[in-house]
Amino acid sequence: MMRAVFIAITCCLGAMPAVAQSYRSAVNEGNEQYRQEAYDEAKQLYEQAAAAEPERAESHFNYGNAAYRTDDIKRALEQYEQAGTRLRDRDQIASTLYNAGNTFLKAAEEGKENPVLQQAAGGQADDLRMQGYRQAIEMYKKALKLKPSDEDARYNLTYARRKLEELQKQQQKQDQNQDQQKKEQKQDKNQDQDQKDKSKQEEQQKKDQQDQQEQKQQNQKDQQQQEKAKPDEQQQSKPEQEQKISKQQAEQILRALERQEKALQKKKRQKVGVQTSVEKDW
Repeated sequence: MMRAVFIAITCCLGAMPAVAQSYRSAVNEGNEQYRQEAYDEAKQLYEQAAAAEPERAESHFNYGNAAYRTDDIKRALEQYEQAGTRLRDRDQIASTLYNAGNTFLKAAEEGKENPVLQQAAGGQADDLRMQGYRQAIEMYKKALKLKPSDEDARYNLTYARRKLEELQKQQQKQDQNQDQQKKEQKQDKNQDQDQKDKSKQEEQQKKDQQDQQEQKQQNQKDQQQQEKAKPDEQQQSKPEQEQKISKQQAEQILRALERQEKALQKKKRQKVGVQTSVEKDW
């Protein structure tokens, strides 16, 4: 268990000089209300005393303690700051810093909100707690510098450091989980995209194959039509061939007739013979 984490100093800080009755009465009555745990009434009395003697630190200090008890973190820190600026005694300043450290520690432990932490943490809940521990650590360190013998401050400093370290490890683990989750989401997205690309490629290949098949069928159809048209062409070209052959035959016949005519004329000449002259004797 944490020891002496929340120590409130409600008495006056050391010997005080004689002051006006109104201030002293208000502070004493406020202290009595504080001991009876009537913290709201105590705050009103401390506020009256501060109004009567604004430069006195005791009323601000005790007001901060009462505000701390009512979880008014913002007002507690404000009053401790007011007290610290008015104090000159090292032990009293160390006590103020110690109580301020307790206030930051309580804010971190209970998740209490206050403008100081919100501004430092940017409104993030986990950062808000870590800032609370950090501020508490700083307050305890300052208190120990002024009063090294304060074992309560030393104990609370160790406790705050350990809690901050635990929270940082927890935050680091959460960040790692988030990074892993983002990485997995990215991988899933890439896989989905790869699957889409693969499906698109397969679809394109299927379309190309279909186009090739259709082209092949069209080529076969064209070839069949060409083969079907060949007999007609052959039939059309056949008379031309026949006509060409008849012409050759005619020329051969004509040449044969010419040869026959020449042979016949020669034969006739041979049959008639040639007249020769007969010489007469005179």
